[in-house]
Amino acid sequence: MSSIKIVAFVEPSFYGVSFARVAYEQGHKVISIVSSVDNPQKYGYEGIYHDLIVADIRDEESIYQAILQSPYANKLDALIPATDYASHLTAKVAERLGLRGVPYEAALRSRNKDLARQAYAEHNVPSAKFKKVKTFEEALAAADEISYPVVLKPTNAASSQNVYFINNATELHKAINIIVEFKVSYMDFTIRDEYLIEEYLEGPEFSIELFVREGEAIFSTVTEKITSPLPYFVEIAHTLPSPTYQDQEKEIVHTALEALKAIGLTNGPSHVEVKLTKSGARIIEINGRPGGDNISSDLLVQAFGIDIFEATVNYYLDTPIDIEKKYHRGAAIVYVTADRDGVFEEIEGLETLNQHEKIVRSHFSVKRGDTVTIPKSSDDRLGYIITVGDTPLEAKQLAFKLVDGLTVKYKKQQIEIG
Repeated sequence: MSSIKIVAFVEPSFYGVSFARVAYEQGHKVISIVSSVDNPQKYGYEGIYHDLIVADIRDEESIYQAILQSPYANKLDALIPATDYASHLTAKVAERLGLRGVPYEAALRSRNKDLARQAYAEHNVPSAKFKKVKTFEEALAAADEISYPVVLKPTNAASSQNVYFINNATELHKAINIIVEFKVSYMDFTIRDEYLIEEYLEGPEFSIELFVREGEAIFSTVTEKITSPLPYFVEIAHTLPSPTYQDQEKEIVHTALEALKAIGLTNGPSHVEVKLTKSGARIIEINGRPGGDNISSDLLVQAFGIDIFEATVNYYLDTPIDIEKKYHRGAAIVYVTADRDGVFEEIEGLETLNQHEKIVRSHFSVKRGDTVTIPKSSDDRLGYIITVGDTPLEAKQLAFKLVDGLTVKYKKQQIEIG
């Protein structure tokens, strides 16, 4: 029984549910620190935790005091962030409790894109030109200095929320008017009223899935990403490992590692986004956690037999980490999206998905009667198909072929005749 540890997670959700599942299956006592007792049902981890601690997860002191006043005061073996938004707060509380974790300043930089860009500039990591702005006038001056096209984005959001591709001052004015009304994100986290104007980086996009020890990669792989047509940046496909630009993998991974060192993330998992431009690999952003969008929960498992969530729990517990590739295959996920705005009726062709043994899973969250839109953020995607193949290209081609065989149908609008 002595090997059973008490592992607390701050607000498991989305990718973080995999953390709770792994720790639970390892036999540890899983404690979820939540803003509401309804969240296990809301985020889908009922049955894979042992107890709840309720706190305001947007407030460091609230998390800290809630732990101290719980039956687990001075008994936690690990405190792990299981949502992006609370990662810096979790890091600070872990430091106060004397538990292993990510340095607070590093977590803060990875959560705030302006602080990260500053760190890249200070350490000569290839990045994008940027300016932090608050008003249209400041944004206009920054765009003129950087040169159009530019990208406007919040400093501390996620999932491509309110990220805009801007060609001119008119588009910038329209986008600023929208973004300043974006006050609250997931789980009621406040969006800062400071924004970034960034140079638009042109070129194919990748993410690098990493596990580092003292700044050196003990595991790395490059994921090819395909995003929706401009002016939006919604990710609609991932293939792991990348079937393209394999000759530049070393450069891509090296750039990611340099970026991690710049912000101070030298141990544990990370998900780093990069574009391969004419002048080489350039950093988009860093996430100090396993990649979401089923990259870690499915693609890494299918392609290499690696469970990065298990490795992360073991890292926080300071126990041995197994992150060796057990086999070499390819895996892909392609998302189904609406090609126009409308009211969803059905997806035709789903019955064909049962005919392929190389489909790992398919999932559709859209329901009849839902209002759907051309994807402007990750929330607008309708569902996905995950495939496996002997090679990455085989997995990718199959996933796209299957998605191309589906048709999104919309309800016909009733026209009232007066």
